[in-house]
Amino acid sequence: MVRTSRALTVGAIVTLLVGLVAFSAGWIAARAAGTTPLDTFIAGFGTAAARQDTPPAVRQQFTVFWEVWNLVEGEFYHTTPVERQKLVYGAIRGMLGALDDEFTTFQEPDLAAQSRESMQGKFEGIGAYLRLVDGAIQIDRPFKGSPAERADLRTGDVIVAIDGQPLAPVIAQLSAAEATAKTAALIRGPKGTIVTLSLRRPPADTPFEVAITRDELPVITVHAQMLDGGVAYLQITEFKATTTQLLDEALRELMPQHPTSVVLDLRNNPGGYLTTAQEVLGRFYDGIALYERENGGVVKELKTILGPSDLRLYTVPMVVLINGGSASAAEIVAGALRDVRPQTSLLGERSYGKGSVQNIHQLNDGSSARITIAHWLTPARSEIHRIGITPEHQVVASEDGQYPVPCVAERSPPQGQRTCGDAQLAAGLALLAGNVPPPPHTDDRT
Repeated sequence: MVRTSRALTVGAIVTLLVGLVAFSAGWIAARAAGTTPLDTFIAGFGTAAARQDTPPAVRQQFTVFWEVWNLVEGEFYHTTPVERQKLVYGAIRGMLGALDDEFTTFQEPDLAAQSRESMQGKFEGIGAYLRLVDGAIQIDRPFKGSPAERADLRTGDVIVAIDGQPLAPVIAQLSAAEATAKTAALIRGPKGTIVTLSLRRPPADTPFEVAITRDELPVITVHAQMLDGGVAYLQITEFKATTTQLLDEALRELMPQHPTSVVLDLRNNPGGYLTTAQEVLGRFYDGIALYERENGGVVKELKTILGPSDLRLYTVPMVVLINGGSASAAEIVAGALRDVRPQTSLLGERSYGKGSVQNIHQLNDGSSARITIAHWLTPARSEIHRIGITPEHQVVASEDGQYPVPCVAERSPPQGQRTCGDAQLAAGLALLAGNVPPPPHTDDRT
């Protein structure tokens, strides 16, 4: 049999007690300094369920993520609570950023809500553009006919507080986009409700308050008018959910005037909905709108979406104006009209070069993820992404008075004059009048 001596047992007990005391002292010292390895170990229990929910196919790769998460939870020195939601959003941005696609992006709930509302072509608020200047939010300009304009808000007014809440602490350390989005979220609200703004109007330092009743405001994306010589001028600023309706309303006013040619102005149009682009094209021709190239090399053909038979301008000569701010859906329309529609010329400067299509997914907390799902090609199968569209008639933008044209859209003539300066529109009108096309200008961008 096996025997244990009394002396050995006592020695073992003493050794164990000494070890516990030493461990406790070390743990207490570590705790006083901040954290201990035990904290990190305990933190791991809090993420156990999430680790189990990780898809099996990537569970091994996510091990490192959860290891770092647990280290932050257990060891990161902080004097205020760590914002876990901020960590999650940061991780999402990092993941999407690793895809090396600037159009696959993430938006937090406030900005995502504003984007969704804006794309619907209307919103409820006071109607003013905002900008961040020197750490403060200013009124950039009020919409025409908006509650903000009626309340006499002016360009440069500094917003000090909203409904009594000081704005500076709310936007501190935010980016310009985040700060304006946060401010807009505080100002917007249901139609008929009141928001009170505390404003400072430089050079005065004394704030004053303005109570403004919110209203539903349309986002006007189509401007139209008849110019001399039977030219119908159409400007589309974005492809929103309401753009097709606005275009049809404009065409109903123009068609009875029997236009003999068209200027379609897509300059500085950043794009929008693909379906809206197909609908706009359907007012100018019937046929292929674009091709989509998806994962695995699958190529889909997408056609124009036809409008009412009395709102079609299929045969009249057309000039399409584009520049470096014309992107995405605007490039789809310009490229398709160039490739398919007879008597159509592109004029201006090379477009932006966004030839990709995104799906926008609303996530369960109101945030959104935009995921690139395809690249598109023009009907002639031309690649656009990071290349752009170079117009056949290249004309540099200029608002010099030596290029007089009627003031279109929301432009007003300079004081004492009746016309506006616009070299590209002037060249387009000359081209439609049968004059010699403007000489090409070398596009030296790389």
